[in-house]
Order: sequence, then C-alpha cells, then structure tokens
Amino acid sequence: MADEKSKRFQAYILLNVDSKHQKDIVSNAKMIPTVQNVKTMYGIYDIMVILESDDMGAVKQAIDVGIHDLEGITNMTSLITVGITGAILE
Repeated sequence: MADEKSKRFQAYILLNVDSKHQKDIVSNAKMIPTVQNVKTMYGIYDIMVILESDDMGAVKQAIDVGIHDLEGITNMTSLITVGITGAILE
C-alpha cells in the first residue's frame, strides 16, 4: 500500500530565465504557498520549482498564476504527477 505522502499532487516546473531576473525569480517562487523547493541548475534549464499539495487546484493555481506572473521567464516546462506513485507497480 502506498503511503499518504505519495497521494499528494506534485509538479516539477523547469524554467529558462533571463539571467538579470534569476535571483528575483528564485526569491519570489519560494513565497508561493505550494512551493516545496526551488533549485538553480546548470544545463538546459536554469531553475527547477518543486510544488506539492493535497489539492490539485492549488498546484494549478500556483503554476497558472504564481509562476506565470514571475517576470523574466523565457520558457517553462511543467511536469505534473498524477495518482498514486505506487499504482503502476501494483
């Protein structure tokens, strides 16, 4: 049986940003209620924002309003988990 934490909705948001805005994007993203972590990265993407909530609507709101409204984002890729993570293996 999957644990309760695995029933939460998670989203991994990969961002390309204008370097002039990177610090502000990181700081402002951390203030979004469902954000669990914000990491700067090297490679194809500049920043990864990790969101988590019991409420898919809250995750959607954080992406659609909270992240989309951050100035300096040039590209965004959203990866959203669905269902119980262990369900595929059962």
